[in-house]
Amino acid sequence: MDSVDIVNIADHPSTDHLLAMTLDGSAYHHGDLRTALLTEAAAMIDEGGTSIVTMRALGRRLGVSRSAAYRHFADKSALLVAVATAGFDHLRDRLETVGAGAPGAGIERLRRFGEVYVRFALENPGHYRLMYGKEAITRRDQPELREVANGLFDELVRVFRSYQKSGAIKRQDPQLQAYVAWGAVHGLASLLIEGQILTEVDIDALIRQMTSALLDGMRVGR
Repeated sequence: MDSVDIVNIADHPSTDHLLAMTLDGSAYHHGDLRTALLTEAAAMIDEGGTSIVTMRALGRRLGVSRSAAYRHFADKSALLVAVATAGFDHLRDRLETVGAGAPGAGIERLRRFGEVYVRFALENPGHYRLMYGKEAITRRDQPELREVANGLFDELVRVFRSYQKSGAIKRQDPQLQAYVAWGAVHGLASLLIEGQILTEVDIDALIRQMTSALLDGMRVGR
């Protein structure tokens, strides 16, 4: 069976630094205040949700004036849209790395795709809630956010279509397969980050079991 990459996303600037960089006090003095604001806002959201994010609080944490923050974002809503967009970019980067470097081929990469998705939510719970929640962000009114969010799902559909052609999975409606897979991993991610799984479980084993059960049902011959 031919190997098929799980993702082949068009070039898009990496946003790892938005979530992980450590500001040394000089980054935004060289014209990078926008990046610093996104980084700090993402950190605040993971600490206490979107309610604690204000331009004044961001400025105080970064040592700049509130007016300086407003030069980059018209208001809090615009800031949250940018943070959510960066989150989808970061998730795309993570999944693209899986497609390029995961061992094995075919359905095993799909399994790893699901594992990385759930792990992203666990590592960035506040950010993940913002990306998929009902905040004052409606994707249909935010073209950039809508494009990156829908693009992630469209790529998943393409992956399922490719694996059907290679004979790895059953020939069914690839969009429905993508919705089923997304629903499963999103559901597990949401249960975990909201603390709804109350018993002591091995999270890694749980993620593997869920993805295995999901994908085994899609294998040809099952």
